[in-house]
Amino acid sequence: MSDTSPPSDDGPAPDSASAHAAPSPQANPHDPGAPVDDDPTRMTLGEHLNELRGCLLRSGLVFLALFILAMVFQDTIGRFMQVPWERTRASLMESGSPDPGRLAFISPAEGVLFSLKAAMAVALLVGGPFFLWEVWRFVGAGLTVPERSAVRRIFPAAVALFLGGLAFAWGVMVPFGLPFLLSWLGDLAVANITLAEYWGFLTTLGLVLGLIFELPVIMWLVVRAGFIDAAILSSSRRVAILVLLVLAALLTPPDPLTQVLVAGPAILLYEIGLLLARRAEAARERALL
Repeated sequence: MSDTSPPSDDGPAPDSASAHAAPSPQANPHDPGAPVDDDPTRMTLGEHLNELRGCLLRSGLVFLALFILAMVFQDTIGRFMQVPWERTRASLMESGSPDPGRLAFISPAEGVLFSLKAAMAVALLVGGPFFLWEVWRFVGAGLTVPERSAVRRIFPAAVALFLGGLAFAWGVMVPFGLPFLLSWLGDLAVANITLAEYWGFLTTLGLVLGLIFELPVIMWLVVRAGFIDAAILSSSRRVAILVLLVLAALLTPPDPLTQVLVAGPAILLYEIGLLLARRAEAARERALL
């Protein structure tokens, strides 16, 4: 006798391909109309905050360790910082100008503050690559593949230009600027420079020149991002040169030599930035094709 049992209500058996298919992404139950998030690598807000907390913690520990190490060698660092001053004294005395004497401090805490600031500067400079790597780890996760590629290309140049600005300030600006400033009045007055004033002179020149040396990178970025065209930068050359001259006068000590030494490289870097801006514009146009 044949089997007359009714067919099962479960429907046909699924084939092997559909049985092993990956589960479809789930829609947001709180907002059924929201787009489905099918990116498993996307971080939530809480995960971003945890990553930021980790970056800050690691950077803080590295900075603290380098700062303590720099304070241990504070005497060596302090003497190194005063090398330009001692060379300036020797140069002035050889030329017959009055000896400006040793650096002085006029408040009880000024010597301690000088050591602390110098140690902080050394910690930031030595730990700079690690700090920038932590920044890249946090920011790079939110960039697209083309954006990450562009940052990888321009980042080494940006770091090299900033260090080049610091080297130019230390090796050119300070040796030329200090003797000129100290011999300006001749025998009419005696120099009495404090540690705080000397440190301000070094850091101002270093930071200003470090930022000025970033000019080609900034021009490349704004053109590559489409904020401005290379033709506008080229047609505004005269205005840009005037602005650079004014900034050199405002951000440097009030003497013509120092201002020329700052404005000259800035104008040259602007011209280099124009060349890079044209290349960035061509690359942007190719990407849009």
